Amino acid sequence: MKLLYLVLNHAAEEWKRPPREWFEAKTQFAILFGDRFMV
Repeated sequence: MKLLYLVLNHAAEEWKRPPREWFEAKTQFAILFGDRFMV
């Protein structure tokens, strides 16, 4: 799960327009990782 987060976080830096589902994924990561997750 952590590896998936790191890969997506790195890939998101290069996206011009992130997919709609990214907001939902970020919400789930914030719940799972708490204060370690930077929104």
